[in-house]
Amino acid sequence: MTTDTEETLNGIIHDLEQRLEIALLSANQVWWEWDIPTGILKTHAIKDCILGYDLTKIRHHLDFWMDALPPEEREPVWKSLQEHLNGKTDKWVMEHQYRDPNGEYKWVLEAGKVVSHNPDGSPLRMVGITQNIHEKKLHEQEIREKNKELAAALKLKDVVLATASHDMLNTLNSGWGFAKSLKTESIGQTQEFQLIEESLNQSVKLISSIHELAKGTLAEAKAYKTDPATLIHESRNFHAPTAKSKGLELLVESKEGYVMMTDGLALRRILDNLVGNAIKFTSAGHVSILDLSTETEFIVEVSDSGCGIPPEQAHLLFTPFKKLSSKKDGSGLGMSICKTLAKKLSGTLSYRPNTPSGSIFRLTIPREA
Repeated sequence: MTTDTEETLNGIIHDLEQRLEIALLSANQVWWEWDIPTGILKTHAIKDCILGYDLTKIRHHLDFWMDALPPEEREPVWKSLQEHLNGKTDKWVMEHQYRDPNGEYKWVLEAGKVVSHNPDGSPLRMVGITQNIHEKKLHEQEIREKNKELAAALKLKDVVLATASHDMLNTLNSGWGFAKSLKTESIGQTQEFQLIEESLNQSVKLISSIHELAKGTLAEAKAYKTDPATLIHESRNFHAPTAKSKGLELLVESKEGYVMMTDGLALRRILDNLVGNAIKFTSAGHVSILDLSTETEFIVEVSDSGCGIPPEQAHLLFTPFKKLSSKKDGSGLGMSICKTLAKKLSGTLSYRPNTPSGSIFRLTIPREA
């Protein structure tokens, strides 16, 4: 090869290296090559290294960069590097820190690979890149801290909500009892006291639901022998006066003579919520409770001929505090609590539209806990 040809090739190589360095620096990266037997590690960049070192003044040796590691990271970095040199990994990739010229540690991402070996198979040369990810790591740390603050705030919210709802519940229960006593003793104001009693009753139900939700007491489900037919008829009898006052048929088809292992109180709450909701949103026609249980599962469907649920709102059905109708009373917690209770009973609660109108809710629970 002539001298002119060699100079030309060297010029081309130099030009390509500069282009590579420009491209890498635009991504906040530099590339390096390490002569493993001698320890010489040359960093290539058209300006100062991304950590701020003057490349004309530093020692281009592995020892320089090992010394720049935080003391607690030197062993894990060296161990990871040795695993690659010994052929245990296809490439070396690691996030760690380097000390900058000002003595501050900065996060970097390094990736490299052995590209040539000695005749005896030992590693000879390794090349790689170093990327400054310090801002990214700071941002991740900031997110973690904010998540911790958010978790603490949510926990505090639950404590405050549980405490406040407990105190409000005590006050409302006292007021409710007082209103009932006055209604009994009053003459000529029965209707007014009836309105007060109903208002306080609704408030007690709302605060009770909020209190349970805040304290997480819905998680306490205990399995014992339960007669589902009895629960179905009890729920039917409880809601019968309301259904009758609206001129609705309240129909029941239950299967007698079997028991199941579940939390009867939780199951009754689900039934009461489903039946009560069905009556609330049905102005004419019927509400049905249908037992479709099998040998392994308790299955009950509560259906109605009411107004139904708009398809675009169906996904909000089990969301806490989401009321699908502003014209009806309630807190928007009932269906959410039912869903949670069903889950605690290892069951499911689903919805589908009824034909030609109305809703069908299907509760499925294992008969053996």
